[in-house]
Amino acid sequence: MTAEPIFTFDETTHTYSIGNKTVPNCTSVVASGGLVPYRFVAEDLLERKRELGRETHLACHLHNLGKLGSYDPKIKSYLHAWIVFKEQTGYTPLLSEYRTVAWVNGLPFGMTIDNSGMLKGKDTIIELKIGAVLPHHAVQLAGYAAGLPHPTLRTPFARFMARKRLIVELRSSGSPKVHACEGRGDYEVFAALLHVSSWRKQFSDVYKEEQ
Repeated sequence: MTAEPIFTFDETTHTYSIGNKTVPNCTSVVASGGLVPYRFVAEDLLERKRELGRETHLACHLHNLGKLGSYDPKIKSYLHAWIVFKEQTGYTPLLSEYRTVAWVNGLPFGMTIDNSGMLKGKDTIIELKIGAVLPHHAVQLAGYAAGLPHPTLRTPFARFMARKRLIVELRSSGSPKVHACEGRGDYEVFAALLHVSSWRKQFSDVYKEEQ
């Protein structure tokens, strides 16, 4: 596996940097590339920042590590849904809440992956959702699959093709709903958005963001 890049992350602003240069994160790539109206992407960000989303992701992460202690009773059903998914499928998390900077076609982007592991012998990347599952989430997962380092695969497209992508919707009923992301074109869409995002950044003084 290639050496991990040296980067910094600002939790408050959710900003990745290499040296003194800011690197776009995967969510902002989808937003600034123009694929999805900003209000949908903003909702994704809010889900992670709201108390319910934050506590759910933390509890699932700690359960993956075998370090789960006490937790807010409000998230019990969502955590149970994650446990049920793992028990029913035999999924083994190897990376949990894994943060890194990756490159696709020479362009960098930051990402925080909820889960990466093995599912029935297949390298699998999983996004956890407690809110709506929308089409652009498959494109975001394509970026994760392409960017995450692999022991032998060197090209982003090869890594993308080798990995299974799932969104596990954690429902208040305590049961999971699995959404498989199988579109091969998701990689091309993400790569195109990354190029558009990079181009817009070059001319950000001309094309100021309006939200």
